[in-house]
Amino acid sequence: MASVVLALRTRTAVTSLLSSTPATALAVRYASKKTGGSSRNLGGKSSGKRLGIKKMEGHYVHAGNIIGTQRHFRWHPGAHVSCSVAAPFFFLG
Repeated sequence: MASVVLALRTRTAVTSLLSSTPATALAVRYASKKTGGSSRNLGGKSSGKRLGIKKMEGHYVHAGNIIGTQRHFRWHPGAHVSCSVAAPFFFLG
């Protein structure tokens, strides 16, 4: 009987020495920074597309000179003026 008690005491002593500390005691919180969110205004850094009127009324133009550029049809070509696929107006001469 004494040997059983001695074996239990030594077993508990060994397991208490070999057991690791609980995970809650090891948790350490370091300084952290939140991740950056997405930005909404992403188009502000792009350069202008140089659209608009290039030659005004009364300016002298040669055949093939670009009179104006546009994204959609705001202005329609008149006499001696043509329009290409990319919508710049040019003088026919």
